[in-house]
Amino acid sequence: MSLSFARFLEKSGGRILADAASLPAQFRPSTDSRTLVSGETFVCLRGPNFDGHDYIAQAISRGAAAILIDDDSKVSRPELVPVVRVGDVKEAYLIGATTARRAFAGQVIAITGSNGKTTTKEFAAQIIGAQRRVLATPQNENNELGVARLCYQLNSEAEVAVVEFGARHPGEIAQLVDIAAPDIGVLTNVAEAHLEFFSDQAELARTKFAIFSKGARAVCNAADVWSRMLAAEAGVDAKALWVRLVGDPVMSGIMLEAGLPKGGQVAVTFGASHAFAGWRLVGEHHLRDALQAAGAAILAGIAFEDALAQLQGLRLPPGRFELHHAPSGATIVYDAYNASPSSMMHALRSFTELPATRRIAVLGSMAELGAQAERHHEAVGAAAVDAGVGVLYVGGPFAAALARGAKRAGMSAENVIAFASNDEIADRLRRTLAPGDCVLLKGSRVQKMEEILARVLGSGVLAS
Repeated sequence: MSLSFARFLEKSGGRILADAASLPAQFRPSTDSRTLVSGETFVCLRGPNFDGHDYIAQAISRGAAAILIDDDSKVSRPELVPVVRVGDVKEAYLIGATTARRAFAGQVIAITGSNGKTTTKEFAAQIIGAQRRVLATPQNENNELGVARLCYQLNSEAEVAVVEFGARHPGEIAQLVDIAAPDIGVLTNVAEAHLEFFSDQAELARTKFAIFSKGARAVCNAADVWSRMLAAEAGVDAKALWVRLVGDPVMSGIMLEAGLPKGGQVAVTFGASHAFAGWRLVGEHHLRDALQAAGAAILAGIAFEDALAQLQGLRLPPGRFELHHAPSGATIVYDAYNASPSSMMHALRSFTELPATRRIAVLGSMAELGAQAERHHEAVGAAAVDAGVGVLYVGGPFAAALARGAKRAGMSAENVIAFASNDEIADRLRRTLAPGDCVLLKGSRVQKMEEILARVLGSGVLAS
């Protein structure tokens, strides 16, 4: 059931300022006047560079059924549509989302982690979607507003919701748990993402581990030291479902384990059950993400065999290890949706699994690493050498640190080349790539590595 406006008013303490008789029966919020659909209520949120109250006229012109405000001074001609005043628009919006979630009879699966959460979310939606009606977070709308938006969409048409939780500051996962009340939680890992905003990695780890703070059944990564430590500290290690690959520690809880992929298949064990699953994706981290998604599906009631049957057809989200064929005959691997030290290492290791006569890496700088940025960039530069990269192009504010790490690891100086702009490196690649070359494009979103891809490929070239 959709959230009634009467229920929203009761929970938020909203007060009708004008035209109460025309108040819509259902509270269907929109936070963007540009995409508002007729019949929705325009929610006047504020941001660092905008105030929704300034767009009331535009919202009304698009068919807003009501306006939710907390600033009377910016409301003109309130008689046009019902106007509801609350003490704080954002707080009221989140309260409404929490109320909508509590009315949902289905299951909610929440996924967080430093790396792989969007991929794991997409995999979980694909696996569960083969058996149940699924609603999933679009793209990576994983902050409190994105999670709230999904909660407002929960209704009887969905049986399972798969929600992505992101955190850039301490305490944010706990807030998302309060809103979405997950039945099942997945913690993919705790790595170095967003360290700039945390006092240390322990604070980051505890922020992430809060996904289990209200009793969500846990799916954890046996390879992740923080997950093991905090699960033991919280007393959930023996109750968790642990995903384990070859070489990972053996855990006391139930384990979903995979062997080494071979010949397009991988052996998987869950308790006393054993089966082979088809597997075609490149990279150990993608297999781990898939198993964590399958673990969540199993806890949600999907049979082990049915979950495994979906592994062969799993599709990565856009921007993750996309394979493209350049006009030169080279293969371009675009894996630059975002980047952290761990995801850089994963991409470089996966890069080694692709056939190539020459390996070239184009690495942009990583963002939000704080005081540890230089050290992490040097480590990534060294990892490029370990991955067999023959030519390394480096860009962004930490290009020198990437280069330094590669040279210290033994790469000759003439094969480490800094680039000043995306156009510059794209033009160079277009001139020098040859058949058999394999190129990895990896960097944080701020580096806009997609510009390099588009220029190298030219128009009309699609991913394989």
